[in-house]
Amino acid sequence: MIDETHDRLSDNPRMLKRAVIGLAVIYVMTFLSGFLQDTQFNFLNYIFFSLLFVGGVVLTSMTVKSAVTGMTKGVLFLTGISSTLLFTFYVGYEWFRLRGNSDLQGSIEGLLYLTTLFFWIFVILSLILIWRIRSRKSS
Repeated sequence: MIDETHDRLSDNPRMLKRAVIGLAVIYVMTFLSGFLQDTQFNFLNYIFFSLLFVGGVVLTSMTVKSAVTGMTKGVLFLTGISSTLLFTFYVGYEWFRLRGNSDLQGSIEGLLYLTTLFFWIFVILSLILIWRIRSRKSS
C-alpha cells in the first residue's frame, strides 16, 4: 500500500507536466483557429476555447490534489486559472463583437492579450519548476 502511494506521487510531476504541455498545445490550436474568425469555421474557436477552459479546470484540480508544494504549486495553480480566464475573456470578447460594441470589445481584447502573456509566462515557469522537481528526484 505504501509503495503504491509512493509510485502514484512520484508520477505526479509527470502528469502535471503533460497537463501543462497539453494546455500549451491547445492554446496554439486556439491561436491558429483565431484566423478563422468571421468565416463559416468560427465554431472551431468556441471548441478550442472550451477545451482550454476544461484543461485549466483539470490542471487546477490536479494541482490541488498533487504532492507538489510551495512556488511550484502556486505557479501551476495560476497556469490553470489563467487558462480559464482566457475562456472567460473570450466569451466577453465574442459577446461584444457580435453585439457591435467596439469600445468594450477592444477593452476585453486587451485583457485577453494580457492574460495570454501571463498564461505563457506561467506555462514556461511551470515547466521549469516541474523539471527542477524531476531532476532533484533523479539525483
